[in-house]
Amino acid sequence: MAYHYNAHPEELETFFEQPGCLQAFSRIIGRLQDDVALRAIKIASRMIIAIARQIADSGYRPGKLTLTAGHTLGADIELDRSLEKYAQAPDTGILDNLVSYVRRVEKKAFVMMLDYSYSMQGKVILAAITAAAIAQHFKENYAILAFSSSVGILKAADETVGPEKVLHRLFALKSHGDTNIRMVLEAGLKHIGKFERKVGLILTDGDWNRGGDPFAAAVQFDKLSVIGFPFANFEKIRQLSLHGKGTFSIVEDETEIVGAILQCLS
Repeated sequence: MAYHYNAHPEELETFFEQPGCLQAFSRIIGRLQDDVALRAIKIASRMIIAIARQIADSGYRPGKLTLTAGHTLGADIELDRSLEKYAQAPDTGILDNLVSYVRRVEKKAFVMMLDYSYSMQGKVILAAITAAAIAQHFKENYAILAFSSSVGILKAADETVGPEKVLHRLFALKSHGDTNIRMVLEAGLKHIGKFERKVGLILTDGDWNRGGDPFAAAVQFDKLSVIGFPFANFEKIRQLSLHGKGTFSIVEDETEIVGAILQCLS
C-alpha cells in the first residue's frame, strides 16, 4: 500500500474515504515518503479532529456542584433541603429558604501522557483522537507529554496551539525505548503543579519496565485515569487508576476510545 501511494499520492483522498482507513494509515505511515506522509497526515488530521470535536462537545460540564443558600439564575434548586429549611422557619417565606446547587469552576489543569515505547507501535490513531479531543475540550491549561525511557513535550500547559499542531507533533513521534511511567507522572505533576486541581490521563499498555512502580506519583493526582491498549496488563492498569482515584479502560478501536475519553472527563 505504501509503495502504491508513494507513486500515486493524488489517490490519498479516495483512500481516506474507505472504512478502516485510519487504522490502515497507522500501519503504513512509517513507509510513506516525507512529502506523501505530510499530505496524508493533513487528511487524517481533518478526520481525527472531526471525531474529537464530537467528543469534546458531548455536553460534559466542568466544575464541582456545591450547595448554597438562595437561588441564582441557572442554578438548580435542591427541593428537599429547601422544604426542610422552610418547615423550620415558615415565617421567613419560601424565597428566603431556597437552597440550590451551583457549579464552582475550579482552577484545574489537565495533563495527557502518551506512551510511545516499542510495545505501543500501531496505537497512534487512538492516541491522536484522544489528544485532539483533549485539545478541543480544554482549550487551555492542558499539557501533552510523550514518554518511553525519557519524557518529551508535545504541548506545554501554558502554550497556545491548536489541535492541528498537536497532531503534527504526535505523528512525528517514532516508537522506541522502554516504558518509565513513574518518570512521566512526576514530570506531569510539575507541568500542572501551580493549579488547584491536578487531573491526568495516561495512555499505555501498562507494562512499565523502567523507573520502578509509579504508585507513589499516581496518588499525588486529584484524578489520574488510564486508557490501556492491547495487550495491556489489566492488573497493572487497574492498580494505577486505583492509586490515582480515576477510571480505567482497555480499548481496541476508534469506537471504544470515545467512551473511554468521556469516562475520564466525567
